Order: sequence, then C-alpha cells, then structure tokens
Amino acid sequence: MSPLPTDAPILPLSQTVSAQRPGDAPALVAALERCRAEDGAFAYSAGREIGTFRIEARTLNELAQRLAGVTAVAAVALETGPIAIQPCWTPGRLAEAEHRLGSADGGTGDFAVVRLRIVPRRSGEGNIFETEFAGPPEIDALNAAVARGVARASAEGVEGEGRIIDTRVVFIDGAFHPKRSTPAGFEEAAIAAMRAACRTAGLRRLEPLMEIEIMAERDHVLPVVNDLATRGGSELRRRLAQKGVAIAAELPLRAFLTYEGDLAALTQARAKIIGEPQLARWAEVRRR
Repeated sequence: MSPLPTDAPILPLSQTVSAQRPGDAPALVAALERCRAEDGAFAYSAGREIGTFRIEARTLNELAQRLAGVTAVAAVALETGPIAIQPCWTPGRLAEAEHRLGSADGGTGDFAVVRLRIVPRRSGEGNIFETEFAGPPEIDALNAAVARGVARASAEGVEGEGRIIDTRVVFIDGAFHPKRSTPAGFEEAAIAAMRAACRTAGLRRLEPLMEIEIMAERDHVLPVVNDLATRGGSELRRRLAQKGVAIAAELPLRAFLTYEGDLAALTQARAKIIGEPQLARWAEVRRR
C-alpha cells in the first residue's frame, strides 16, 4: 500500500490566460516556466483551448499576484478568463473495470491487461495504490507503470476538470506477454481501466470548503447560522468573546467569495469575518 505518485497540492482557484496575439504565445509559455522555476509552489496547466493556460492558486490574493507576475515577465498583451473554482471527484461506490490492450495471440504492438478495483475513502484520507499482481521480476516495472497510469487519470479528473481524490485503487489482476508487454503499454491500459471504473462507480462532485470564524453580536448568532446553512455551510463550534460570540464554520468557497458583503448586509455590519480563512477540505455541498 502506498500513496499514489502525485504529491502536487490541490489548488481550488484558477484563471485562464492567453496571449492576445498568437505570435506572442512563446513569450507567455516562457514566462510561465520562469515563474515556476523561481517559485516551486507556482502551478499552471494547459487549458481546454489551444494556446490557453490555467494558473492555479489557493486564495484570490495569491491568484492575482501570480497573474501579475506572469504579465510582468511575459511583457506582452494577455487575455484572462473568469476566475473558476475547481471541483474534485470521488467514487460513489466500489467498482471494478478491465482494459485490454492488443492481443496475446499473434499480432504486433504492446499487449497489456489491467483490471482495477476502486474503493471510496473518507474525506481527507487521500489516494492510495495497492497491487495484487505478482510474478517474475519484470512485474515490478509493470506495477510501477500501472501506478503512474492511475495517478495520471486521477490528476486529469473528469474532462480535465479537478482531480479524483480519497480513493483506494487496487491492481487486482492482469496479463502480460514476455516480449510484447512494456511499461508504457501498461500505463496506457491503467488510464483506460481507471476511467472505466470511475464511470461504473459514479463519481461524486466535491467542492472546496473554507473554515472561517465570524464575530457576531448575540442577537445575530441564530440568523448567521441559519444563513450559513442556506449557502451550503455549517456551524462547527462557537465561543463567547469580549465583543460577542465567535462562530467557527465551514462554507463552500463559491459562497465565501461574496460572503463578506452578504454578512454585512444581513447583520447591518454588526458581524464580520475575523482571522485568516483556511481551506479545510473537499466535500459534497447540499444547499437548502
């Protein structure tokens, strides 16, 4: 049992960027690469459309800073898209799927058979990979290739959106050819088997939740808590403070982006967010 070989943090916010003039695209790519080289935490990926790239961040301030840095380094006119919130996905139930690449009887090209079982885990437990496929020494390289394929499929998520998280993946069975099986073929088969298993399992869409603390007067505690529930949030705990009642709560990031102004309107500016909001976890969001 081991974590899947993908340790990049999951960043909930993103914004697309592209060069206004097609000829300036190389300058944008060079700027993105330079920003990543100078800051190991800088993250970007290819967008859905050719020539577009998605800059990722944990907070709005961080996203704005990263975009400003890329703009300054590129020194060309750029176009940006709207800020997007990235979901994650997790299987709804246990499922199995098999993918066969090529034929073992004659023919040419890669041959691989990969059968995977995926099992949902609790929120925050992460992804793990296990293998029950054993045999001669060359199997070790094929097992490693399957782990890479599962990690790639998990990172790509659904149609390139978000990632698959909190999932146990077991390589339960397979077949190989001593001359025609390669790690690349097994990686390709693992990606296809992982996608098929996820379709069978029925993926649940998860949204990022922020943990926040609200300082409110006593008369406003109940309205604030009820309002949180209508936005898909929930109260975690509360404590008495000199200036009122401090309410710790979870709130979907989508709602949090406009919540400060909404909270002021609800309480006639007598309640406010205190401290630094933190990304808590990904979960299904149910609104009243």
